[in-house]
Amino acid sequence: MTNIDKGRLEILINPTSSSGRGMKVWKKVKKELDARGVPYRKHILGAPGEATLLVRDLTKNLTKDCHLLVLGGDGTLNEVLNGIQDFDHTILSCLRTGSGNDFAANVCVEKDPLVALSQLLDSPMETRLDYGTVRADEHLPRRFLISCGMGYDAEICEEVSRSKLKKILNKVHLGKLVYLMIGLKQIFTRKAVNARLYLDDREPMQIRDLFFVVGMEHPCEGGGVPFCPSADATDGKMDLCVVRDMPKWKLLLAVVLVYIKKHLILCGVNCHRCKTMRLVADEPQWVHFDGETPFKAKEVLWVTKGKVRFRK
Repeated sequence: MTNIDKGRLEILINPTSSSGRGMKVWKKVKKELDARGVPYRKHILGAPGEATLLVRDLTKNLTKDCHLLVLGGDGTLNEVLNGIQDFDHTILSCLRTGSGNDFAANVCVEKDPLVALSQLLDSPMETRLDYGTVRADEHLPRRFLISCGMGYDAEICEEVSRSKLKKILNKVHLGKLVYLMIGLKQIFTRKAVNARLYLDDREPMQIRDLFFVVGMEHPCEGGGVPFCPSADATDGKMDLCVVRDMPKWKLLLAVVLVYIKKHLILCGVNCHRCKTMRLVADEPQWVHFDGETPFKAKEVLWVTKGKVRFRK
């Protein structure tokens, strides 16, 4: 008997995560679960958005816990989060099969999927983690688990999502390099905009030449970049990093310093903490949540919304 026996275990598998690693991991996980006699149902995901629709059905009208085990990356986890109907009776878990795996890294899920699975089966630990919502222009609200950004980091995510290089590097387990390479390129190609930033009930900040702003529930995004190293996903607030009014050579320096968590020493790089923030830009910018970039917007509202039960 395991702790999982006390509730339903629904396994959601993204077979294409990290260029097919998702299915390879599932075969090992299935063998272990079957050997232990753990009851489960598997769901092989297909088209984008399918996970959200599936989870809506799995988590509505619950009378006992529904345990969702995700074999996929940050994008799959975001879809799952956006489908949850009953947060009190839904438990979220994950194994690392994506290319970035920022959420799993932030919450210290073991890199080896079988080691992580053994911990989940034999000595599970549960915590309640913050999640946020974002509303942009006329678009419907979306939830985010790790971060939501506008500007530079969203431009990176958008280009990474259609990059052929990512698929090549994933095959040799170097997928995270594509974020750095495209990030360096974006410094020289993207155009900064002016904006107004509102944090909770504070006076608005007028921002000249905004490079990007990101609200983060966890310290790292984009393949492990610690934009907000002090972010705490249990404190009910977001940390945000704002980069503005900097020449390109200084932006290059910031990219180097962020990997050693020293970027905040630069004038033009600031961190804040709040529950709600709103950004109004002069021109539409790409918006990302957990690395997904479905649209551009001029006005975006971020809110730390509630808690999700996470177990590892």
